[in-house]
Amino acid sequence: MILETNTIKIDGDLIADSLSVGVVALDMSHRVVLWNNFMSKQSGVSRDEALGKDIFDLFPYLPKNWLLMKFQSLIILKGYSFVSWRQRPYLFRFKTERKITGGSEHMFQDCTFVPILDSNGETTLICMTIEDVTEAAGAQRAVDELTAANKALQRMTNHDALTAIYNRGYIEKQLELEFSKSKRHGNVFSVVMFDLDYFKKVNDTYGHLGGDEVLKNVSRAVGEMLRNIDLLGRYGGEEFLMILAETGEQDAAALADRIRQAVEGLIITSGGHQIKTTVSMGVVEFRTDTKDYLQMIHEADIALYNSKKSGRNRVTRYVRQ
Repeated sequence: MILETNTIKIDGDLIADSLSVGVVALDMSHRVVLWNNFMSKQSGVSRDEALGKDIFDLFPYLPKNWLLMKFQSLIILKGYSFVSWRQRPYLFRFKTERKITGGSEHMFQDCTFVPILDSNGETTLICMTIEDVTEAAGAQRAVDELTAANKALQRMTNHDALTAIYNRGYIEKQLELEFSKSKRHGNVFSVVMFDLDYFKKVNDTYGHLGGDEVLKNVSRAVGEMLRNIDLLGRYGGEEFLMILAETGEQDAAALADRIRQAVEGLIITSGGHQIKTTVSMGVVEFRTDTKDYLQMIHEADIALYNSKKSGRNRVTRYVRQ
């Protein structure tokens, strides 16, 4: 393929062969007019075998409909298009020696599509470049796998295995941070502690699987009633703790009562049985004279105890002694 300028002629094949990427040019009938050494070496199809042949006859596995749409877009927009290995791992099925653990045996490729225009601005050829990015793709996959593993580890560290909500360690840490922030800036927040009424009886009657279903269903129901800025954690056994950001005691108690009613209305199925449960709740608001976050937990626990003492299935606000 000869490219001609005003003064010299340039051998397009020579230029293409000097590149470490695949270069293919097709005419408007999808016949090959340029096929460089990279393509010959990787495909096993020589330049002489490729020139003049329909690319889809040479490589029947190519995604024809997708490529034709890509070509049509180039013709209409007269601009280049890029496809990364993340969008499509490869276009040509070239073998690679750089195997990716758990990945394909084929070369990962970045592909660029460029329309070649004549003097009238009409597309006469479509040029494709195929870059081997197997090594980079492998490195990125390793990073992605490590990131996913770290997220999974973090989730295991911060979340309760049964209910999938936060565990005691994480919810206490977040409460300490919220408390410190309020101490500095004076913003209000509230803590709600609640537990399931007569939960031992649930376990004795329906077994631990029944009890587990109750814990999971209550956790899910409560979580759906909270805002994104609120936090819910399993504090231990059948006891839970909520951190309600930017919420005063009155609003916190109102939300707690809506949660109480929602839990009371739940019908939980386990082993062919229908199980109902209720919760008792204690509410405390941050005060500037509160010593630390542990005092808030203690006060919420006192309010919770008073709910149980008063007959259970109710919400009690902490009253300073």
